[in-house]
Amino acid sequence: MAYPMSRALPGSGRIPLPAAPVVWDGYVHKAKRALLLVGLLWALAVAMLGFFSPFHLGHTLDDPALFIPALLCVVGVVGALAMGSEIGANFKHVMGYGFLTEASAPRSRTVAPHRARRVTYAAVLGGLLLGCAAAAVVRAVSGDGLEALLLGALAALLVVPTRKMVRHARILWRQAQDERGLLAILIDDGDHSVAQLVSVTSEKRWVDGMALFHVELAHVAGGREEVTQLRLLSYPLWAPAEGNEYDVWTDPDRPFDKDRTLIERRYVGQAFADFDSAPAPVGHVPAEIIAAGETAPNAGFGSGRGPSHGSSASAARGSAPRAVPPWLSRDAKAVPAVPAAQARRNRRLLALPPLVIAVLAVAGAVLVPPMVDAVPWWTMAALGLYAALTVINAYVYWQFMVRSRWVIRSGISFGATESAVFVGFFAAGFCVLGTPSLVDGPVHGTAPWTLAHYLVGTALVGALLVFEWAFSSTVWVLNHLNAGFPAPAEVIQEALTGYDPDGIARLEADYGYRAGVLLCG
Repeated sequence: MAYPMSRALPGSGRIPLPAAPVVWDGYVHKAKRALLLVGLLWALAVAMLGFFSPFHLGHTLDDPALFIPALLCVVGVVGALAMGSEIGANFKHVMGYGFLTEASAPRSRTVAPHRARRVTYAAVLGGLLLGCAAAAVVRAVSGDGLEALLLGALAALLVVPTRKMVRHARILWRQAQDERGLLAILIDDGDHSVAQLVSVTSEKRWVDGMALFHVELAHVAGGREEVTQLRLLSYPLWAPAEGNEYDVWTDPDRPFDKDRTLIERRYVGQAFADFDSAPAPVGHVPAEIIAAGETAPNAGFGSGRGPSHGSSASAARGSAPRAVPPWLSRDAKAVPAVPAAQARRNRRLLALPPLVIAVLAVAGAVLVPPMVDAVPWWTMAALGLYAALTVINAYVYWQFMVRSRWVIRSGISFGATESAVFVGFFAAGFCVLGTPSLVDGPVHGTAPWTLAHYLVGTALVGALLVFEWAFSSTVWVLNHLNAGFPAPAEVIQEALTGYDPDGIARLEADYGYRAGVLLCG
């Protein structure tokens, strides 16, 4: 979908983040999942206070019934803090723009607007409220009246701020949805014109791995010629050049209202500037970079029309990093074609390790009760949880192997499911180590080794391999997802960022290429 011009004006601090409707929907789903997970993790962490007291940590290690809740509390807190940043990272795309984190740093990133933090606060407070209420009930049932009263009072204090933040979060969601709907209406019913890029200046900054530009567009609005300035993020291989065409829509009733003026960049059929050949000005290179002899991070354009070729110091002549979209090979401007059979084989190889670990984990969890004596319920619960997490991870990889549109468009993260497996490994590993019949007995010869022992041990060691697979397979996933279905890079980029609701469907129909928020990193 396109984006309001007012969000792109220099000095506004806003950087538009255009996304196709399918991609936008994916970010919505990702943001909602992050909100739900953060709330549940905080609820889990605080609810565990019903089973152990942080004021008596000295006795926690003596009893697994106390240590396991304490461990889950730590897991919940760590997981919630780690997932919290995902809310803002996704919600800025839901809102359609982000703010620069630093005003003049050569490298920075975009973050969600400050008011969008209320969405994160709503998830955190909601989780804390549910956790306190659950912990208070557990304490009351166990007869700890004083601690139940304290937890209940804390839950009561959280009701008002939680309700306030949830209301604000709902307002922000409605605003984002309403603005999205307004864009669709404006594109359908507004006045359309084709703008020409008349001037481009590099701001000599890298934001989210892309270069930041200041461009001027000449277009028609309200029957007269207008020149509009805006800030634009672009990958270097698509650096804007004079003469590039942009689509502009204006409201017929309010043609000069920037909030009702939308712009869409064209990629197909455009000639782009040679970003790598432009030297970086000496005065902009930080002294510490020159002193260290490092490559300048801000090679770009000078003011005016087209690339600048002014002189600069030798230490500052390095090219900008070869930043490209995650789905695009660094050495090609199109996804390379490979035989279909080879592409399918590569995808099977990627999905095989998680599948094997899941089979081992499930088999171990099923065979432990009939083969091993004196296994406590919490160990079985931990093994069951670990098995379930490995199955979920294997299922996501299987969906990738068959090139499922759901996985590609919903933004399900391989790293997230593999991290969950690793968390399950810690819980199950501790419980197994704390169960004599699973470790001490076989090791000291007082109990026999069984198939269940081997399966559980192999499955737990496999968690380490799965976690390593998360780092090594990410690039493979993007490189092999559409292997065998080549498409021009500009066509893919336009489908991922354009307003056309059928752009991604047309990309698949024309080339067999499947796209969605998964390709956006």
